[in-house]
Amino acid sequence: MVLPATPAFAQKTPTIAHGPAVRDATPDADASIQEKNWTAALTQLDARIAANPRDAQAKFKRATVLARLNRDDEAIAAFTELTETFPELPEPYNNLAALYAKQGRYTEARAALETAVKASPGYGLAYENLGDLYLRMADQAYRRAQSLGAGNGTTTQRIADIEKIVTPRKTPVKKTSQPADTDSTNRAMQGITSTPGFTFGGPNGSLATPPYVAPSQ
Repeated sequence: MVLPATPAFAQKTPTIAHGPAVRDATPDADASIQEKNWTAALTQLDARIAANPRDAQAKFKRATVLARLNRDDEAIAAFTELTETFPELPEPYNNLAALYAKQGRYTEARAALETAVKASPGYGLAYENLGDLYLRMADQAYRRAQSLGAGNGTTTQRIADIEKIVTPRKTPVKKTSQPADTDSTNRAMQGITSTPGFTFGGPNGSLATPPYVAPSQ
């Protein structure tokens, strides 16, 4: 795994001056999101942002929708832009971390989550995701120790214990028939990361919802 020396969101760059954020007004996109019609939501959010480039919440929703569409690199770029424009908001860092973790970029994910909790010490979701990330990193380290011949029975047991936490057994569910388009939507939504514990979301749930408004400086 090749990682850049310094994650984009951690670089010390001049603070970008920005005016008051525009309050969210995306009822059509919200309806599409509720219906999990990600393509329609993206089109509607693009139109909203074109007309209101200061709408931070619309940008947040757009980045989230890109992730739901598995357009991860575009989502990472969108969330990174939000962290640069509104560094005081923890949610973009959290979602950026989830996308990094999905790609196995754990060092960058950790930096993003640590930045999230510094920006908002009361943001519990980032702490939970950070805990899950540490488990993944511990698993990586133990497996590396094994591959180098330094592992023992305790190492094997620790790997097994971590595996039980991060990939719990799923209770079999009865399959039901569903339209092909619904099935593709479900696949797009499966695991923002390979770790079930990771939660990809906004301040009030899986997506930013009113009254989420980016603060002004």
